[in-house]
Amino acid sequence: MKDNRYSLTGYHKETNEELWLWDDLPELDMEIGYKVGALLHYEQSPFQEISMIETKAFGRMLVLDGTPQVTAKDGFIYNEMITHVAMATHPKPTKVAMIGGGDCGPAREALKYKDVQQIDVVEIDPRVIEVCRTWMTQETDYDRDGRIHTVIKDGYKWIQEQKNQYDVLLVDRSDPYGPAISLYKRPFYQYVYDSLTDDGIAVFQSGSPYYNSDILKKTIGSVKKLFPIVHTYLCSIPSFPGGIWSFTIASKKWDPLKADLNGLQWQEAKYITPEVFRASFILPGYIRSKLEEK
Repeated sequence: MKDNRYSLTGYHKETNEELWLWDDLPELDMEIGYKVGALLHYEQSPFQEISMIETKAFGRMLVLDGTPQVTAKDGFIYNEMITHVAMATHPKPTKVAMIGGGDCGPAREALKYKDVQQIDVVEIDPRVIEVCRTWMTQETDYDRDGRIHTVIKDGYKWIQEQKNQYDVLLVDRSDPYGPAISLYKRPFYQYVYDSLTDDGIAVFQSGSPYYNSDILKKTIGSVKKLFPIVHTYLCSIPSFPGGIWSFTIASKKWDPLKADLNGLQWQEAKYITPEVFRASFILPGYIRSKLEEK
C-alpha cells in the first residue's frame, strides 16, 4: 500500500528528512514554516483534509487543508478573546451559540458565566470534534456539562433556521475557502442578526489586520449595515502569521466600551484581564489607516 502520509496540503519533507508544515500567504509572497516533530493523525473527511501534528514550537496543532487552526500552547488566547468580550458585555447571557469551534475551547470559556443555560456548538465536520477530542482536548468536566449541545450541520444552513434565539453568537470561522466560504457571504450577516435576541451580540473572527485587511474591512462593512454598535478588537497569537489577530463585535444594544467588567470571568484566564479587555479596542495607527482606505 502506498504511504501517502506526507502528501497532505502544505507538508514538505526537507532534504535532511525533517518534516515541515508551510502555511502559504500568497498576498504577501511568503510562507510561514512550522517544524513538525510528529504527524499524529491525518485523514480526508468528506469536507476537508484534517491533520494533527506535534510541533516543536507550539505543541499539538490542528491543521485543516494545510492551514493551522489552533495549538495546545497558545490556543487559550484565541478561545478567551473570541468568547469573553461578548460574554462580559452582555449583562445576562443565558443562551449562547458558536459556529465552528470544533475543539470546544470557546464553549468551555462561555461556561464560566453563571447565567448560561445552553451552549450550542455548530460544526459542519464531526471528524474535527473527534480528532480534537482524541489528540488535543481530552474529556473534562466542562465537556460532560449538560448545557453544551453539539449540532452537526452546515453553519450557513443552520443559522437560517434560527430566529430571535441567542444572546451571544460566536462565529469561529476558518479562512474564506472550503466549507467556511459561505460564512463570509453578505446574506450570512443578516441571518446572524436575525438569530439574535433584541439585545443580542455577535463576534466574528475577522482575520489578520496586517496581511489580510480586506477580510476585516469587508466584515466591518457588512455588520455596520445591520448593527448600531460595531467595534474591532485585537489580540496577539504567536502561532498565527504576523502574530496579531482581529475580532469584530456587533451588538444590538450593549456597547463593550461601556461594559461593566465586574462580571468578566478573568480570574482563571491566562490572557484576558479587565485591562487587556479595554486595551484590545485601541487600534494602532497603521490599522486605523488601512480601515479608512477606500
